[in-house]
Parts: sequence; structure tokens; C-alpha cells
Amino acid sequence: MLYLVWAIGLATAYINGMHDGGTIVATTVTARILPPRKAVILCGTASFLGALLLGEAVAKTMAYQLVDTASVLSGGTAADAGRFLISIFIGSMIWNMVTWFLKLPSSASHCLIGSMVGCTVAAMGVSGVYWNAIGVKVILAMFISPLVGFVLGYLLLLIQNKLLARATMAWKPWIRRLELGSTVLLALSYGSNEAQKIAGLLFLAEVTLPALPGPGFLSSLPVILAGAALAAGTMTGGYNMMSTVGRRIVKINMDRALSSQLASVLVVEFANVTGLPISCTQVVTGSVMGVGTEDRPRSVNWGITLRILASWILTLPAAALCGSAVYLLLHL
Repeated sequence: MLYLVWAIGLATAYINGMHDGGTIVATTVTARILPPRKAVILCGTASFLGALLLGEAVAKTMAYQLVDTASVLSGGTAADAGRFLISIFIGSMIWNMVTWFLKLPSSASHCLIGSMVGCTVAAMGVSGVYWNAIGVKVILAMFISPLVGFVLGYLLLLIQNKLLARATMAWKPWIRRLELGSTVLLALSYGSNEAQKIAGLLFLAEVTLPALPGPGFLSSLPVILAGAALAAGTMTGGYNMMSTVGRRIVKINMDRALSSQLASVLVVEFANVTGLPISCTQVVTGSVMGVGTEDRPRSVNWGITLRILASWILTLPAAALCGSAVYLLLHL
């Protein structure tokens, strides 16, 4: 059962990389800093390193601080615990694939969290969910993180334009190098935040058989596996969201790309340090909107923006329904 749970969990990590990986490098590609193939390879490599090197706070949040995993996993047989974790992963994948097919940059992270909440409610009722933590660390962060990305993107582009107002063409190569550096930093932060979410659940599968120890127990293998699967998904399927984020929201040039990436790095890395399981996709999308409004608000395609916002709001309840439905089906 452990290997089956891990296999399905790694498939989820792979799909998450397909879904979100292209978002991380969308501005880099549309600003013609890198071609798509090189961009996704760079993102995949850096995200794998980020998963290994940048801490485990998000994994602990996923494993122990959002739902009562100890009660759910220890309240039945090992097969029951395995079915619970499998249901979380499958429920997440279902909604992820729907939004990936529609090319909507929704949150793979919130798919996973929503599915986990739905499975917990189906398994032991609403009392099994830590609603205060969900409200603050997930729902409140879901609204605040892209808003902060929006404001930072706007402000950083203003500062950048002021500093380079009299710059000559000789500065262009340096801006290109800075943008590449910011892309690497964002991919590192993305790998840490995203892979740790999957790893947190893989840890639970590892320690549930034969017993569930205290929250201090973490091993490196789930992180390595989750990071590798996420990187593989980014490298092989991370193209679908590039046009949506890089072209359809606002026209991105090299200057806008740099400010957007730097703003996203600051927000995502803060979340990594504090253990907030935020959506990197939402942060990047918010920062892209922010740099787009620096010129004039009409520069932003508000039609596609409203569709994206609707998908953000819909993701948590939709994934929860998918997760609970899968859980109930597996227990028939």
C-alpha cells in the first residue's frame, strides 16, 4: 500500500509540474529572454534543487496543521489510511486536469488542499478540519499573496523605470542577466513550496505504517521523489499556461518580466520561511497584473483576468468535492 500511495502521489506531483511549471517562466519566454524549451528545463532543474535545499516548513504545515491527520490515519486499518491519502491525490488530479485542459492558471496547491479537506470531511466530519488554520493559512493567504504580488510588481516597475530613465542600450544585457537570475530564484522558491506540499503527504504515508510518530519526523526520500516528479512535469508539459500568463493578461517585455519575477520571488520565499502553502501561480499572475497596470489599467485584459479569479475561488470547493467523491467511491 505504501508504494501505491507514493506512486499516485508522485503522479500528482508530475501533473502539478505540468500545470504550474510553465507559469513560473511565462514572462521569461514571452519577453524573449529564453526559448520555451530552455526555459522549462531551467525551471525544472532549479525547482528540484529548491525542493531539496530550501527547508521543510511547508511540508509540516501540510502534514499536521490543516486537518487532523493523526486521527484519520490511526483510526482504522492501514488500508483505510492508504485509501485516504490516495483519495486526496486523485481528487486533486481530477480538478487539476480540468483547469489544465482549459488553460486556466488556477492553483495546483489549492487543488491538493481542497481535496484533503474534502476527504477529511468525508472520513470524520467537519470536526477533523482545523478551520482556523484553513481560514488564515489558506483562504486569507489566497487573497493576500497575489495582492501583495500585484503591489510589489507595480512598485518595483516604477522604481526600475526611475532608475533606468536615462539608461542606454548598454544596460539591456544586464537586465537580461538579472531577469535570468530572478527566474532561477523564483523556480527555486517554487520547487520548495510546491514539492514540499506533496512531500508532506508522502511523509504521512511513510510513517503511518506501522505507526504515526510525532511531527518532528521527516526523511529526505519523499522530498527527493516529489521534487524529481515536479521537475519532470515542468520539463515535459509546462507549456500550456505560458500564453495565458505571458500574453493574454498583459503584453510582457523584458522590463516588466524582471519586476514581475522579483516581486514573485519575495512573496513566495516569505511563504516558504513561514510555512504558508500558497499558490505560486496566483502570486505570479498577481505580479503580472501589477506590472501591467503601471502603464495604464487598460493594458490588462480584464476579461481573462476575471476568468482566472473565478477559477481561483472555485478551486477549493471543487477540489473538495472531487476528493470527497473519490474517498466515498473507494470505500464502497
